[in-house]
Amino acid sequence: MESLERTFSLSEMSETPDFIPTIAHRIWQTWWRDVGVLQDEIEVKVHAALCPEAVPTAFVAHRDGTYLGSALLIESDFAARPQLTPWVAAVWTEEVHRREGIGTALVARMAQLAFENGYSRVYLCASDDNTPFYEKMGWRVLEYHVKQLNVLALDKPASS
Repeated sequence: MESLERTFSLSEMSETPDFIPTIAHRIWQTWWRDVGVLQDEIEVKVHAALCPEAVPTAFVAHRDGTYLGSALLIESDFAARPQLTPWVAAVWTEEVHRREGIGTALVARMAQLAFENGYSRVYLCASDDNTPFYEKMGWRVLEYHVKQLNVLALDKPASS
């Protein structure tokens, strides 16, 4: 089996705060602009993830000072399922850097962080188009088409 060498770094957002405006812009542009939320509101929420605590937190993928992608671990990402926590959210990889393993590494790091902090399960929501990406990493669909999104979960692996 061919081994892929990672050509990027993953860092806590608190270690790379210069990327906050970029992260906030990607989140706003992708998920919130069309529903009337202001970009400044998103930036405030992203700043909340600067804490080194497990929830909320964010990781950034970068190479030589260039933003490649990011993901957040937050308490709740889906108003339709407030009882579920924590959530991997706002997973983003710059389009020109997709298929380099960045999204996979970010999602895996967020799940690992949740498990390291005592959570036995972590959640995310995804469109039908994006669901197979997560299923390949071991996530399973709990519910289909809840407010047009699928709710997925990943359980902490059993200790070996």
